Amino acid sequence: MSRMDQITQQWDEWLPPTPHREAVVEFVAKGRASIVQPNPDQPPRLMFEDGGSIELPLILYDGQQPFYSAERPDAAPDPEFRSTKYSDVCGNVDEFKRLVAEGSPIFREDPEYVAERFEDIRYMIARMYKRQHEYTEFAEALRSLAEELAAVPIVDRAPADEGLAALESMLEDPACVAGERERLDQLAEQVRDVASNQEQRLREHKQVAIELFRAYEQVKGPRDWSTEECAEEEQV
Repeated sequence: MSRMDQITQQWDEWLPPTPHREAVVEFVAKGRASIVQPNPDQPPRLMFEDGGSIELPLILYDGQQPFYSAERPDAAPDPEFRSTKYSDVCGNVDEFKRLVAEGSPIFREDPEYVAERFEDIRYMIARMYKRQHEYTEFAEALRSLAEELAAVPIVDRAPADEGLAALESMLEDPACVAGERERLDQLAEQVRDVASNQEQRLREHKQVAIELFRAYEQVKGPRDWSTEECAEEEQV
C-alpha cells in the first residue's frame, strides 16, 4: 500500500470531497503538512509547515497554494490549534491586498475580518518561529551526540589476530595440545577479551545512535519525511 493510500484509508471519513481530498493527501505524503487530532471529539486538522491550521473536512484547494477554509474559522479555545482561513501567510497577505485594491467596504462593515487575517499571520509566524527553535535544539543535540559517539574508542583487534595466528601455529603440531593447555587457554581468552571489548563498545555506539534517532523523531514529529519533496518545494 502506498503512503497516499495509507493516508486516505486512515482519514477517509474526515477528508474533504474530490478534488480537494487528493490535494490534501498528496501534500501530507510530501511532508508539507501533517494531520493531527488533538481532541477526539472534534474533527482532525491539517497543520501546515507554513504555519496554517485548517479543519480537515473544510479544506479547499483551487489548483495552487494556498489551501483555504470553506468557512470563516471560529476562535479556537486552544491557541495552539487556532483555525486559520489560509494555509500560509501569503494567503492572508494576498487577501488583504485584494481587499485594499478593490476598495472593499469590509474595512468599515466587518473590520473583525481583517483583524482575523492579522491574527492568523501572527499565529503562523509564531509557529514557524517556534519550529526554527526546534531545529536549533536539534542541531545542539546532534553536536552533543556526535561528540559522544566519536568518543567511544575503537577496540584494537591486533591482540585477537595475534592470538589466532599463535593458536594456528601451535596447532600445526597436534601433540602440543596436551602439553600446552595453559598457553592455548591464555591465547583463546586473549581472543575472547578483544571480542568482549568490541561488544561493549558496540553497545555504547548503538545507544548513542538510538539517542540520535530519538532526536530525529522528536524534531520530525507527526510529519511524514519518508518521501523527498521536489526541488522547487523545499521541506521545512
